[in-house]
Amino acid sequence: MKFSAFFQKTKLLSMAAIVAFSVSLTSCGGGGGKDKPLDPDPTPAAPSSQCELSTFQFKTLSNPGLKSDATAVVATIQSRNLVLITVPEGTDLTKLVATFNVSNKATVKLGTAAATSGVTAANYTKDVDLTVTAEDGKHTKKYFVLVRQGDAQADAQVYSVMKKYNIPGIGVATTKGEKPAYEAGYGYSSLEQSPWTRTTPTTLFRLASVSKFQCALCIMSLYEEGKLSPSDYVFAPAGANGSGSPEGILYSMYPGTHAAGVDQITVHQLLTHTSGWNYNLTGGTDPIFAGSDSRFAGKSLKARVEYMMNVSPGSKSYSYYNLGYCVLGQIVEKLTGGSYEDYLRKVEAKAGVTDVWIAKSDKSGRRANECVYYAQYGGTAYGNDMTVVAACGAVINSPVGLMKLVCAIDYGTVVPDILQKETLDMIYTDYTTSNPPTTKNGYGYGWRILHYTLNNWATFHGGNINGTATIIVRGKNGVNGVLLCNSRNSNDDFDTALYLALDAIMARTDVLY
Repeated sequence: MKFSAFFQKTKLLSMAAIVAFSVSLTSCGGGGGKDKPLDPDPTPAAPSSQCELSTFQFKTLSNPGLKSDATAVVATIQSRNLVLITVPEGTDLTKLVATFNVSNKATVKLGTAAATSGVTAANYTKDVDLTVTAEDGKHTKKYFVLVRQGDAQADAQVYSVMKKYNIPGIGVATTKGEKPAYEAGYGYSSLEQSPWTRTTPTTLFRLASVSKFQCALCIMSLYEEGKLSPSDYVFAPAGANGSGSPEGILYSMYPGTHAAGVDQITVHQLLTHTSGWNYNLTGGTDPIFAGSDSRFAGKSLKARVEYMMNVSPGSKSYSYYNLGYCVLGQIVEKLTGGSYEDYLRKVEAKAGVTDVWIAKSDKSGRRANECVYYAQYGGTAYGNDMTVVAACGAVINSPVGLMKLVCAIDYGTVVPDILQKETLDMIYTDYTTSNPPTTKNGYGYGWRILHYTLNNWATFHGGNINGTATIIVRGKNGVNGVLLCNSRNSNDDFDTALYLALDAIMARTDVLY
């Protein structure tokens, strides 16, 4: 969950690279995901020239009610051959005529019926199977056509990311002036059973580090309730920081003598990643995502924190550190007497967000409307103990739910804020640089402050866990946005592509609103 190398880059990818894509595929035959095979073709694959779908369109010439031509992105994603296409809002999906190009002398079926390009109408209110059969009549390739109504220019940003980076499902939502501007689900939230489950704007996604601003929201809600102050010590015994200094919030959980400097750690320092604890102190290992490191792997959160009790903090300069937010979750539980999830849900309910939870560690525990997460490169998307990760990266929420929440903490007047202005000022202050008014990409309480290149971003946060990639933005111009993925690609330019895609969609809110 360490923040991506995107923020060490000095140049963004060109927008042309994000929106440009090819529609040609390279092989025939069925396709199967690692979790569940997809109707494998028992016959050997023929050369790609024999059963290829190269283009797929809906043209106004063949569809008199269509406002503009629509061109699909044809992509192989998680071993499924998908045809992703957006038509204008209000389009009648029950009788659209497709124009397509296939291999020479190949034939096409839509469902079980033979189809002719530019002639055959079909009902696209649900996914449609498109099968290309080679001239020899033996070799076939199956595609799945997903039609949605929306803005083709905005959706092209997402389709490009899905195709290039092998992402099966993405959810997007934006607001302008605290009112919904664009809400969309793309691809599949689950590929486990046929028919596969389409993604919607209310699909629940694991949020990875986008969970952190919600943890900070819980802490600052406790501050407004008078139960803590950001200046409170966390681990100190009474009197450790001067005569009469109070006992730290979690001292009873972690009593005894600690390494030098641990007793001086405050709530504020955990919120801002300035506690002095950093990954270098443990040889580069993140205690929360420890891999095979025996000091932390398989241990409870309490055991991992106890290990750090014996590690003296370093410099109080900013250093992103997941364990600090996990400790903040323990503070929430100590001061409320309940679970972190219970208090999180109580706080977000004030904003009208009720479908928010802590993710389960394995696939069998996922909620009915939650994504399945798909790792790439042979990894696993379910390798982390979410009871440990909870406060730093295990919240699940939907694009719509997150936009409701951001609108309730953005200084707006249309949606009442759930925290006082003075508290919001504390959250959105850059504490990690010496000159907040002019610097960018600093850190507040659970938010990054002022993106250094995307000038309309007031605060934002990204997140990643294997099988999850996320980005959320609170804009300076009253436009907010979120983009959530149920897979993650390790290419260096992946995060850049997500950021640019969301920024481009947010830039179209004047058209979409």
